[in-house]
Amino acid sequence: MLRFFRSQIRPKELGDWWTEVFTLNERLTIEDAFQPLGNISAEALVGSDDPGAIGNLVGHLKKEHLRHLGYKLLERADSLVSENVPVLTLHFYFQARGEFFYRWRDVDAHALEEAIKSYQRQIGLASNALKKFQEDKNWGIVPAHAGYRQLRIIEEKRGNLTLARKLCEQAKAQGWSDDWDKHIARIDKKLAKQNR
Repeated sequence: MLRFFRSQIRPKELGDWWTEVFTLNERLTIEDAFQPLGNISAEALVGSDDPGAIGNLVGHLKKEHLRHLGYKLLERADSLVSENVPVLTLHFYFQARGEFFYRWRDVDAHALEEAIKSYQRQIGLASNALKKFQEDKNWGIVPAHAGYRQLRIIEEKRGNLTLARKLCEQAKAQGWSDDWDKHIARIDKKLAKQNR
């Protein structure tokens, strides 16, 4: 996924953040958990101005005892989010952010709400991201949208079936890949049972 994060990585601009926020042991732990595709360090990603690159890094911190490091990295990435960041970078960042928080939804009280916020932000970018996917011939097809899919699952589990259905309809109308008709049909059956 790193190929989608096209910022210039400039570790010299990192300043003291990396060493002030993380102990030497934590920095080594992050570097050890990060298994890059190329010859790039976690420190270089954190030092970039690319929230998507940091989101990719956080995806490597999957063990529960490392999640606090991921939260700190996401705080840094959040501070880099702006209207100047390319829409596909933001699209993938909010997906990675949502997946990270969702993973810890049963462990940390704030995690589910943060995941939901991430998916909502990704959905807010959906029409602009869709245009970029359609313009980029490397994709070939429009992919599935993690924000729509995961938020639909969350709302369906919460019993907010009307909202879950609306998310499916919106994603389908925009043209995101998935089996939206199947999801809508399943939700309609649940709604019919509720209305009996």
